[in-house]
Amino acid sequence: MVGKPHALAKATTICGLCLAALGCHDLPLHPFILNNARPLIFAHRGGGGIAPEATIPTMLDTYSRNPQAVVEFDIHSTSDDQLVVIHDATVDRTTNGTGLVSDLTLAQLKMLDAGYCATPNQGNGTDENGDCHTADPAGFPFRGMAYQVPTLQEVLDALPVEALLSVEVKRPGIERQVADVLRASGRLAKMVVGAEFDAMAARIKDALPEVPGYLPTAAAKCFVISTKAGWDYPSCPSYEIFASPLSGAGFALDTRGIIEAAHHVGMAVVYWTINDDPTMERIFRLGADGLYTDYPDRARLVLERLRAQGALK
Repeated sequence: MVGKPHALAKATTICGLCLAALGCHDLPLHPFILNNARPLIFAHRGGGGIAPEATIPTMLDTYSRNPQAVVEFDIHSTSDDQLVVIHDATVDRTTNGTGLVSDLTLAQLKMLDAGYCATPNQGNGTDENGDCHTADPAGFPFRGMAYQVPTLQEVLDALPVEALLSVEVKRPGIERQVADVLRASGRLAKMVVGAEFDAMAARIKDALPEVPGYLPTAAAKCFVISTKAGWDYPSCPSYEIFASPLSGAGFALDTRGIIEAAHHVGMAVVYWTINDDPTMERIFRLGADGLYTDYPDRARLVLERLRAQGALK
């Protein structure tokens, strides 16, 4: 990474440091961020805290109660090259099946019960340990209620065109296929699209240059280390959103310095995954551009209360 501290910088927490005497200004955020009411609430896995994650009924229910929320979901592909919406690379944690998504056909996926493991209002809404297969059935009220793993096209067809979407591509090699489907939907202005891994994120950005993306892993580390060290950020890859945990790489990331540094280079900051009211309130008061949560209703109520109190800008 290239760059070194400057003695006349405003603060070492501001990335791409400017000289105080020059009165530098922040670069504008992407229109997706600027044109929607901030802070944004990202409904993680479609809002899977209270109903089966990453399913169309849950997404529609989330949107009906929170039309300004960003509906977030992940994409894998099947053995017969169909794009499907599911978080994990396997079906074990969320369905009554086992095995890799990539080893199953779409027809086989459609036979699975996508509500089998949902535990509403507990944790993130689905047991992260995948223990639902041997657990007491009484704890899983959505079993047998016809929840399915949807295709990407089914999700796009089901959600209103006004809905804001955040799409994470999970499997390498499907970036162009996903981009083609998203572009054909005619709703790119309502989307954020990205991937965890840098090579995948670069391919997505190449295919959808006008769509905002979030920092993949190595680029995010570059930004954080540059910011904390007071180095120049331009040497790091450029994206439009820093989707961040509250801490990482040994650093606290939920700080005004991180948010100011990101805003200085035209990058929004969205924290994940926040499910408790006190942390939601703290992140909103901090000045973040949004947060990911499995409970968008909770976040909306916290946000409404803070606005009523005049606690937000």
